[in-house]
Amino acid sequence: MFKFIKSVFLTLLFIAGITFSMENTEPLVLHYMGYETPPIHLYLLILLSVFFGVLLAGIGFMIDQRSLKKAVRSKNQEIQSLEREARTNQDGGRAVLNPEENG
Repeated sequence: MFKFIKSVFLTLLFIAGITFSMENTEPLVLHYMGYETPPIHLYLLILLSVFFGVLLAGIGFMIDQRSLKKAVRSKNQEIQSLEREARTNQDGGRAVLNPEENG
């Protein structure tokens, strides 16, 4: 059911995008701090803005994923180290968690 609703929503969004681009065919010039862009259609400007946003978000996610992989690798190494330490501290088949309690 969710896939159907998602498909309908994306289809309606696609149709709205097409009708928006068909209705706004006049080129426009953007002015900012004395700079001027060449005439560009509004739908192209919006499409390029969305594309640039997706690209920047993708780069951000890739950077975040790299740092998370590094953290997972560090935690896995810590787990392996603690498991080795627990094996070396075994006393009669049970692991000694606190050597001071073993007295």
